[in-house]
Amino acid sequence: MKRVVPMNEQILREIRRFLSEDGELLVVTHFSPDGDAIGSILAFGGMLDQLNVRHILAVDDKCPLKYSVMPGYESIRDLKSDPLTETFSHIVVLDAGALPRIGSANDCVSDETKILNIDHHFTGSYYGDINLIEVDAASTTEIVYDLCNALEVKMTDQICYGIFVGLVTDTGRFRFSNTNSRSLSICGEMVEHGVDSGRVMENIYYNRPYEMMVALGEAIRSLRQFHNGKFCILGLDNGNYNGDTEGFVEYAASVKGVVVSVFYCQINNDYFKVSLRSRCDIDVSEIAKRFGGGGHRKAAGFRFDGKSDGLRSLLIDEVGKELTAHGHC
Repeated sequence: MKRVVPMNEQILREIRRFLSEDGELLVVTHFSPDGDAIGSILAFGGMLDQLNVRHILAVDDKCPLKYSVMPGYESIRDLKSDPLTETFSHIVVLDAGALPRIGSANDCVSDETKILNIDHHFTGSYYGDINLIEVDAASTTEIVYDLCNALEVKMTDQICYGIFVGLVTDTGRFRFSNTNSRSLSICGEMVEHGVDSGRVMENIYYNRPYEMMVALGEAIRSLRQFHNGKFCILGLDNGNYNGDTEGFVEYAASVKGVVVSVFYCQINNDYFKVSLRSRCDIDVSEIAKRFGGGGHRKAAGFRFDGKSDGLRSLLIDEVGKELTAHGHC
């Protein structure tokens, strides 16, 4: 299902020039990568393979094993265990609403580094030298799909699986409000190209490690409601952190009457990962920005240095302000 790429010819020329310049290209996404983040860099990497552009795919985190169903998964470099020490002249940042969200990959950025920023979030900063931001796209992989068509590359397995997984996960298996006929049609096209949708769903949603389910049980035991039941929060301490907690916040979001939910987990001493969700008109990316994070209107996140009691108090206060401002309290 091809369409005119939602970028003008000038930006497309700039991207072509960016990709044709000498030197190895670093392609990164945000830490705590989800399906759209991983799918985006794999699809983009598959495109670069065909354009004969030397590149490194990297994340400042371990990619959840459930995404290993995607071709090329093993080529993603974990910067936590295998850091990069050099700077790059050109970096592509995918699906990261703010540059701090790429973590230690920032060490690869110098004053001379040129950045191509491709995203469907907008949190107030066009930090790239080239910014391809499409807030109406259901996922960043949808934008990569359009770019692949504009550059007339073949839809390989790596590209197709990346695009499909990004769309499936960022639409919440087609139940979020960003689901539309186009996102469904693109996924259908990817299946026509050979994506095994059943295998993808089985690996991502129905193949969870026992340890992850135990951690989920501990998180649910911490579940608490505030602000007349409009806000729900759950969390994990360091002893119960499992590594793959993607989706835990949805259990708080699914509680009847809840319009804003938060999940936090203690990664190590006084360092937390926080995920926010909105089921109303509140833009949780604005809350995340106050803590140095970013994301979508409906889904956002940030990292926090401090104590769990302090974090909970701050979240209860900040969410309370938004609930009052938007007439939910």
